[in-house]
Amino acid sequence: MIKIFIFGITGKMGKSILNFLKLNKIFNLLGGINKKNSLNLFKNKYNLIFKNMSKNSILIDFSNFNLLKKILLISFFFKIPLIIGTTGLNIVLLNYIKYVSLYVSILLSYNMSIGLNLINYFLSNLNIYLKIYNFNSFILDIHHDKKIDSPSGTSLMIFSKIKNINKNIFSIRIKNIIGNHVIYLISNNEIIKIEHLILNRNIFILGIFYSILWLLNKKKGCFSMYDIYFLC
Repeated sequence: MIKIFIFGITGKMGKSILNFLKLNKIFNLLGGINKKNSLNLFKNKYNLIFKNMSKNSILIDFSNFNLLKKILLISFFFKIPLIIGTTGLNIVLLNYIKYVSLYVSILLSYNMSIGLNLINYFLSNLNIYLKIYNFNSFILDIHHDKKIDSPSGTSLMIFSKIKNINKNIFSIRIKNIIGNHVIYLISNNEIIKIEHLILNRNIFILGIFYSILWLLNKKKGCFSMYDIYFLC
């Protein structure tokens, strides 16, 4: 039985993860935190839960970057592997993640879908040729209007893969759009258009499931979906 604790349990992703866990008997949900009760995180009730998660356990974070420092402290103190899907992280939080990963295994990913990570892999191997053949680019980032960060973590991830050419991100927020990213690669004579559209959150749940099983076999380190999908 794999023990799970969810940060952001009442959010869109939290609810989707919760529904998935209910249908799979190999998981035991020990609890969760939402924005309203996050101030009680270090009280005895939760400390007892975390003490019970010393083996075969995972923390899953889809909450808010303001809570992440506390979550990392819990992961570090109780030595519980951590999956981070929260976006909008600054350099300070990224450095905290790097430090904690010296002692515990952490997966950090702004997008866990197979398709988007395939696009990232493709772009990583393509960008040198885009420079040679004088391509520019821009990324169109479209999400639902409740999304806090703009541009999205996914578009910044794509942005980082196109290293050698001029590039820009344009963010649009529209009601009910889960996630839509369009990459335009433009030369004087042609345009390459790559689009990734999320139809439902099940693809993220599949990525989380892969991540849980994979991360439990790692003692320490900071990993990405690239490690899971392409180096497994």
